[in-house]
Amino acid sequence: MTRIGCPGSPVFLPHGARIFNRLVEFLRMQYVRYGFEEVITPTMYKKALWAKSGHLDNYADDMFTVTSGSPSAEMGEQAAESSEYGLKPMNCPGHCLVFASNKRTANNMPYRYADFSALHRNELSGALSGLTRVRRFHQDDGHIFCRPIQIEEEIGKTLDFIRVAYGALRLGTYRLTLSTRPAERYMGSLEEWEQAEGALKRALDATGQAWTVNDGDGAFYGPKIDIIVKDSDGKEHQTATIQLDFQLPKRFNLEYMAPAPEQERLGIATTDPELRSVEGLVRPVMIHRAVLGSVERLMALLIEQFDGKWPFWLNPRQATICTVNDTEEVMKFARHVHSVLMGTNGDPDKPLYSPSRFFVDVDDHARSVPLKVRAAKLKGYGLIVVVGPRDVQKGTVTVDATGIPQVDGKPGERSMQMTPEELLQFMQGRMHPPPDYITAAASHGMRLRQSAPVKRGPLPLQLPILDFLESKRVILASASPRRKALLAQFGLRNAEIVPSSQPEDLDKKTHTPEEYVQATARRKCLDVYESLLREQEEAETRKAEKAKTDPSFEVVVPADPALVIAADTVIVTRGGHVLEKPRTEAEHIRMLQHLRDTQVHRVLTAVCVVAPKQDASHPGYELGAHLEETRVHFAQADDGLPDDVIEAYVRTREGADKAGGYAVQGVGGLLLIDKLEGGVDNVVGLPVRKTMQLCEKVLFQQGEDEVGSDDE
Repeated sequence: MTRIGCPGSPVFLPHGARIFNRLVEFLRMQYVRYGFEEVITPTMYKKALWAKSGHLDNYADDMFTVTSGSPSAEMGEQAAESSEYGLKPMNCPGHCLVFASNKRTANNMPYRYADFSALHRNELSGALSGLTRVRRFHQDDGHIFCRPIQIEEEIGKTLDFIRVAYGALRLGTYRLTLSTRPAERYMGSLEEWEQAEGALKRALDATGQAWTVNDGDGAFYGPKIDIIVKDSDGKEHQTATIQLDFQLPKRFNLEYMAPAPEQERLGIATTDPELRSVEGLVRPVMIHRAVLGSVERLMALLIEQFDGKWPFWLNPRQATICTVNDTEEVMKFARHVHSVLMGTNGDPDKPLYSPSRFFVDVDDHARSVPLKVRAAKLKGYGLIVVVGPRDVQKGTVTVDATGIPQVDGKPGERSMQMTPEELLQFMQGRMHPPPDYITAAASHGMRLRQSAPVKRGPLPLQLPILDFLESKRVILASASPRRKALLAQFGLRNAEIVPSSQPEDLDKKTHTPEEYVQATARRKCLDVYESLLREQEEAETRKAEKAKTDPSFEVVVPADPALVIAADTVIVTRGGHVLEKPRTEAEHIRMLQHLRDTQVHRVLTAVCVVAPKQDASHPGYELGAHLEETRVHFAQADDGLPDDVIEAYVRTREGADKAGGYAVQGVGGLLLIDKLEGGVDNVVGLPVRKTMQLCEKVLFQQGEDEVGSDDE
């Protein structure tokens, strides 16, 4: 709710406050896991502090200034100037003061502070929009003060935090973008900015996810990673953010004591006893992070996304008790049920009790039960509890749980009989947000199985072709960021991803699995190669047309692609059929359950490589292909993967992304796969060594022999 008296400052009514508080509680539960300590900082600071932080020079237009009504009340010199305050638009200066309040040592780093204080930003009145852009808001603000050597690890943990949180909130896919140094009004040297941007790029590469660059949109104190989500209308909103800052620690003279200070400043770990015998002060690195971002903005996205059908743990209307009539016995039992569910049925003489934290209402209006049930469903109640004379006699209630959808999207049971205490246990079992799949597995005491995800850090592969390709334009005809991450680990950090528009509509019945996977890889590869040639032709045409009217105007013609690489992976069932890729969450869950229960399958990966022919008199392309098979033994049903772990995985962003790729790379690598007979690279989706050999052949041995044989 908004009012004329407080434009841009939302007023939360009781049900909105319930959702707001649940989101904050959810973050607080995660803080235990990720090592954050909560602090409470002032709402406003003196003008001198904002000058020290750099906000007064770089952010003053977006801040609210507060002036004391009685400057004479300020004691000491320059009373009038000291009476000017600024409402905080962010918590970072306050957290710098917290860090500076004690002496710090390298052994205790990093320090992680979190803050839910209200923030104020002076948005233009024309830019205000509902809950998505406001003047007063709450941010799950956090700051990490770490050693230089800890930067990438802390950013990786924060990206994992975001993955877990967004999976629990069912926010679906999101994209990562790196915002770089602004063109003007920034603090620090170009060298510091390059160092900070390089650290963020390496952290993004390590995620295996696709990311883009937003030039010039960084904060004035450092570059940042923004998480962008779409609302139900397809409009994009920035929610989470991770910002790297070398400037505020310098402005606030923040330091910690460390051995071998010169190596420490460079982020170099040393065990040399002579170097470590010297201790000195080192400046920490500051990481700004917000997982939800503005809680108000995130609520707006969730309101549209769930459209009244909230997950039970987040629902502001979790249960309602509908009375059949208003007789004394029915009303008394209804009040008893309400007190049990609310946790207020303890000793009334004791001032303290243990509330259940459930939101339970009572509908005792003088109208029929069907009307009460209909109204409850329209309002979005998760559980509808009916209490009548028969229920009083049995000591039970009738529960309609259709308002709590199951994992497969089907409604819950319509008519369940249970005691109030049993109903309380039923609700408690659905109170917490769904865990990510690793946490769910840990709750079963499950060990992690064959590790198949992309490894971090360089792999011990050295091929001459890698040096050659480093300066070339290499195209990966795939939408899979994990495949790009694999190539990047071999030095191909400039590899471009150009997804193919070719549909995978080949008839699986008329093709053997081997023919099918090779044909789809070839179609992707040639489709992207042809699109690149068309792009060049169009650029050449534009250049020629512009040259006629404006010779000074430059049109950039894309460089020739040196290589186009495509791959496709399928799972073949025991019956020799290609396993259909799931289209829905429910199909995805059933597919993983099928893999688990049938235990052994074949994974086929086909790789296709295309390079333009070097002989100008023979235009066209040179093509190489390779097919690799791996027998995958999935976890056995009796000691393997419980259904709830599979369901938790599918709800994650990784699970949603892997629905089309059979989830073999994700949950398969960590939990589902018991053992492999074949190359681990193949399970990840791209046997890199063989691909590099194919690239070498199509580039340097053109026309010598038949390149496209399956055994090459």
